[in-house]
Amino acid sequence: MVLIIPKYPVPLFRLFWKMGGWIVLITGVLLVVFTLISHFNLKTAKRYEAEGRRVVALITTKEKTVRRDSDGDRKVSYWLTLEFVAGLGEAITVRQSVGKGQYNSLQEGDELPLFYLASKPGKVELTQGSHRKGARITQWFALIAGLIWLAALWIIGGWAVSAVRARRFGPRKEAMVQEIKRTNVKINNRPRYRLIWRDNEGREGQSLLHRHSELDSLKPTDIIHIYQGPKRNWWVGDVGERAEFTT
Repeated sequence: MVLIIPKYPVPLFRLFWKMGGWIVLITGVLLVVFTLISHFNLKTAKRYEAEGRRVVALITTKEKTVRRDSDGDRKVSYWLTLEFVAGLGEAITVRQSVGKGQYNSLQEGDELPLFYLASKPGKVELTQGSHRKGARITQWFALIAGLIWLAALWIIGGWAVSAVRARRFGPRKEAMVQEIKRTNVKINNRPRYRLIWRDNEGREGQSLLHRHSELDSLKPTDIIHIYQGPKRNWWVGDVGERAEFTT
């Protein structure tokens, strides 16, 4: 696939996406997910603090389930079936996921203390305060995701705006291709490359990420066109041409 130089100004959002805007989207989704999980964990924790009841349950069965993920890796889950009598005399049976260590340390017929909700006895926690602890952990994850989201938005958004300003107001100059450089970035297990050039003032610049097939028509000493910005230059193959050069 040979790269076709855009004969039009590439829109700001498309540049933002090509420069890594998908990172902003992913971290934004993670921020929302962790925030929601934290909210529901905290809400549940408050319910346990208000109406949690302690009881000793009987382990009736132990069970392992095995599944494979999309990569073919084997994942084992550990389950206990627990029976207890709630405060109003109801016989309750629950199937609860546990860690491997706890699973191995317990046997069928053992007794296990737990906490259940008076209004919903089928909902239990094996360790008092586990939902509040989970809420704190996901709050930290949400904070980290939020910081990454803000940083990515600021940095990548700044690049995209800088590219648009250079195309709109910066001088259009010639530069000489130096090489097509392989990067450490892989997308769909295929490496990505950057076009490296040097302008007439001896300053080196580089393109956005591309497949090799998009750049292999360019050879060292070929002349390309760039738009000069305050801090860096931008290749027309990435940002497109200014309106007066589209005809």
